[in-house]
Amino acid sequence: MAWKTIYESEQLTLVVDQEKHTVMAETSSGGYRPRYVTLHWSPEQLDTVIEALQAARSELFGQDKPTPEV
Repeated sequence: MAWKTIYESEQLTLVVDQEKHTVMAETSSGGYRPRYVTLHWSPEQLDTVIEALQAARSELFGQDKPTPEV
């Protein structure tokens, strides 16, 4: 198994599966008995998700609005 964790927070984990050439995004509801959802994205699907996230960021923080520090 060739998994590499790229990002991890309390409710979101991003893992690269180098054998299957996919990205897994796992999110949980948190709490006492969390429920988990795992999404498997191909490189093409990952590009689409990145574009959608960038569009969402532009909607929130357009040209005239300051971008928050990451």
